[in-house]
Amino acid sequence: MGIEKTPVLWTTGAPGSGKSTTAWGLYRRVVEAGGNVAYVDIDQLGLIGPPPGGGDASHAIKAANLLRVLEILRARGARQLVVSGVVDPENGVERDFEGRDFDLTLVRLTCDRDELRSRFLGRGSPEGALPDLFEIADAYERTGFGEAMDTTGQRPGETIDTLFRRCVVEQGEISPPDAVAPQPGPVTVVTGPTAVGKSTAAYGALREFWAQGTPVAYVDLAQLGFVHPGGPDPAVEAANLAAVWRGYRDAGAERLIVVGRELAPEHRRVFEEVTVVHLDADDPTLTERVRRRAEGESALLAGDELRGAPPGVRDRVAARAIAEAARTRGSGGDRVVLDTAGQEAAETAAALLALVR
Repeated sequence: MGIEKTPVLWTTGAPGSGKSTTAWGLYRRVVEAGGNVAYVDIDQLGLIGPPPGGGDASHAIKAANLLRVLEILRARGARQLVVSGVVDPENGVERDFEGRDFDLTLVRLTCDRDELRSRFLGRGSPEGALPDLFEIADAYERTGFGEAMDTTGQRPGETIDTLFRRCVVEQGEISPPDAVAPQPGPVTVVTGPTAVGKSTAAYGALREFWAQGTPVAYVDLAQLGFVHPGGPDPAVEAANLAAVWRGYRDAGAERLIVVGRELAPEHRRVFEEVTVVHLDADDPTLTERVRRRAEGESALLAGDELRGAPPGVRDRVAARAIAEAARTRGSGGDRVVLDTAGQEAAETAAALLALVR
């Protein structure tokens, strides 16, 4: 890359403003155009609690982890970096990029309050959270960081079209990262087939640790590997995982919980010692969980193939999940298997918590 700076297009704004939808759409557009690109959701880089020092510290943790991940992606040859997520409403993030090899474009998505309210509630957020939402929107407008882009009345595709013109679309490979030194634990990795309930169970266990005041961090492996060409790449995921875990340890985390469909050799080498808990379920349970996730009974994350999916897609995903479960049952390995057939999410989370402890 020489002295050339790597472009970073970052969409931010109040919850419901469309920052994640827009950024993911930009990533997909660059991929479809054959470009070399990576996507990072900064909100996935600050999942440590209870956050030391409150909200300001949480923003600092996210920003530090983001820069760690972006440096890895830049060094491996990423030509366009797309970021989404909240920023410090008082200070923005521009100063974090000063003196670094990035060309930051920070776009603050806005819309009028009626539309913001509609978008926020339309994604399943509680009406009781509206005062906090508007307080955040007021803080963003008061500070005025980044470039304001009014999306009132726009469809997501229109916003994506406008910003896509500002993206770099260049071909090129993303080279494998160097091997990372094994990191200390304790670390628990929760694996299992699609839609078995890994994230829901792990996050439930995480929140229980937080309620007890135990500083524990959480990583979703799938959210660390959005690169093109070649993604998802376990080597890139592993390098980013090691960097983020170092950041969480610096912030005071005593334990890490990781979720992923499977633990590749590259992932395992990140840690000196790791406990793997594999969630399993019978065919009817997996089919039902696929249906429920498609109908919105889980957090909406980048790359989710199920949210709002029609019956035909659900059937294909369910068949794949059943095949994944059958394949891994005979694979053996050093892991603890947790049968979740017929369980509700809270039951699985409680069982997982007992194993993590």
